[in-house]
Amino acid sequence: MDGQLPISHSKDHMNLTVPMTTVGIKELHGRSPSSPDHSPNDIGFDDKTFQQAPAVSATLIPPSLLVPASSTSSDVARSFGLKSSHVSIWKKGAWILFTMGIFLLPYIVLKACFHIQVSAGAWQTSVTYGMLMALDFMAVISFSALNRRKVNNRVKKRDPHWVGVSTGILAVGYREDPILLEGCLKSLRAVRYQRNQRVMLVVDGNETQDEYMAQVFMKVFESQGAAIFRPDFLCMDRLANDKDRQNLVRQIAYHPGPVCVMQPHRGKRSAMYTGFAVLLQQGIESVVVTDSDTYLDPHVCRELAFALAESPIVGAATGDVRIYNTGTWVSFLSSLRYWFAFNLERGAQSYHSVVNCVSGPLGIYRMSIVSEVMDNWVRQSFLDVLCTYGDDRHLTNLVLREGFKVKFSHYAICYTDTPIRFIAWVTQQTRWSKSFFREIPIQLGCMHLHSPWMTYALLYQLVYPMMMIYNLVNCIYFGTGSQISWWLVSIVFVGILKTAYAIRITGDKKFFFTTIYGFLYMLGYVPAKIFAALTLYDNSWGTSARLIRNFTQLQNYIAPVTWGSILFFGIFHNPARYTQHAPLAEGQSPPIFSDAFVVQALLVLALAYLIAFFWYFIRTGILTRDFKRDFTYEELFESTESYVNIDGGKRKVARFEV
Repeated sequence: MDGQLPISHSKDHMNLTVPMTTVGIKELHGRSPSSPDHSPNDIGFDDKTFQQAPAVSATLIPPSLLVPASSTSSDVARSFGLKSSHVSIWKKGAWILFTMGIFLLPYIVLKACFHIQVSAGAWQTSVTYGMLMALDFMAVISFSALNRRKVNNRVKKRDPHWVGVSTGILAVGYREDPILLEGCLKSLRAVRYQRNQRVMLVVDGNETQDEYMAQVFMKVFESQGAAIFRPDFLCMDRLANDKDRQNLVRQIAYHPGPVCVMQPHRGKRSAMYTGFAVLLQQGIESVVVTDSDTYLDPHVCRELAFALAESPIVGAATGDVRIYNTGTWVSFLSSLRYWFAFNLERGAQSYHSVVNCVSGPLGIYRMSIVSEVMDNWVRQSFLDVLCTYGDDRHLTNLVLREGFKVKFSHYAICYTDTPIRFIAWVTQQTRWSKSFFREIPIQLGCMHLHSPWMTYALLYQLVYPMMMIYNLVNCIYFGTGSQISWWLVSIVFVGILKTAYAIRITGDKKFFFTTIYGFLYMLGYVPAKIFAALTLYDNSWGTSARLIRNFTQLQNYIAPVTWGSILFFGIFHNPARYTQHAPLAEGQSPPIFSDAFVVQALLVLALAYLIAFFWYFIRTGILTRDFKRDFTYEELFESTESYVNIDGGKRKVARFEV
């Protein structure tokens, strides 16, 4: 029928075995949808497959946008006038030399201007480094506390029956762990917000290996009239006025129940783009984005919508992302880091309305802004190479570039997955660091539109890792026992400040181990940051399937092994230095504590920390509980009514949380 996307009734396309409900197969055969109002049931229960319509006039779709469904990422890149992920060896070498020059520039300038000499220096050098860290932390605490107080006051004054903008939930995934996927979908089903008008899962793949995701989707939503759509093209490859795209988007938008779209594999951005197109067609005011390994709190849509309601110029918001698989030392320390990253850093940024990254597992955007930036966002390139990862940070920066504010609410909560192995964690940090470096020009271009805190936060994230590298290398290669001891004291001091604040806010004693994360940061995050800057041209670490992840490639070990070798050689090439003391300047009084006392205190503290750390793991039993990720959604959410009471009071702790 004219105006409708051709639908196949062939049994060859009915390859997904899911339970049929409400309407029998025999009743549907021979029926063609006559309008978008009639099409959803046919598509939903007969599980039909969309077939590509005859090519539309070339005046509607430029040849550059007519990309075959079987095309590779290289074909797509060429169709957009870009290159594939391969960069010439000359450009790679030039980029590495340029980046190394940037790293060495501060030292070269200081040496040329002030004739400084790299030496052990006095113990005050390390103390000054620690004091700068402490001052930054106190500033972050102050602004995050003000933001928390502001959000608490707004929630307490909120009408119990408050309803804000309409929302649609968009989850995307690629060959996700079926246990995690089922938990994620159950959490979407349990969302309680009366203006949530759409639950949508976009599967970034339509091959046989991807069918289980549709089966899990139908299992969770079988009683709610779920539908599965199978286009053999991507919305991002077609113009908005393309007939095929319009028919697909219209029929999905008019379906009344939850929807699963299985499209050709192209990456997370293409999957999100399809979801955005559907929500725009449906006229929904905002989209809540999440990942297929994330469990949402039942009130998350309401809290995120309430964050947008603060002002019409608030264009996006994020919430408190927590970790559920804390069964290894890496994932446990990452869970502590997540709390500080969101409740402190993003909290401070939120007070100034300049949150620089709406995290992928949990975020909300106004669709009016998404409609303006989604085409540029999905086709982002760097060095003429299509970008894969970093979709969340880039979309956030596009919102900021439009002059809109971005907020954080600690009432919007979700739990997500994090790497449990050190190498996998370093790989993740490398990927995130690449997106951070790649977004710097965009942030520089819109700083004048926002608070000076945005400039400060960007500079700090750039300078602080370099400060740590310079200070650490200076200590282990040219320093004495005195300087190294006081450098460690400065790190412990800042860790104690963070511990005290976190325990004061949450009452959770697990933050006692916050200081240990500093060493994970030093051993893993710092080399990941350097390696990310040196290999920013490499897009090969983009999206990956959880069921087929493999971290045995040599490139994943380059950064940590190289950095570890540098530290090892620096520490052991001349151990006699550690028995020496930094010389005192003329007339300078000695420090209050002797170097020997400081070293002994650090050793005792380290031993006590290790004993307490292992005792905590054994007592809580999390090593055997969630190392295998064998928990269910019910363990995490349904044991309590909610994480946060609606009136803004203290939250109830879920059984799974430690």
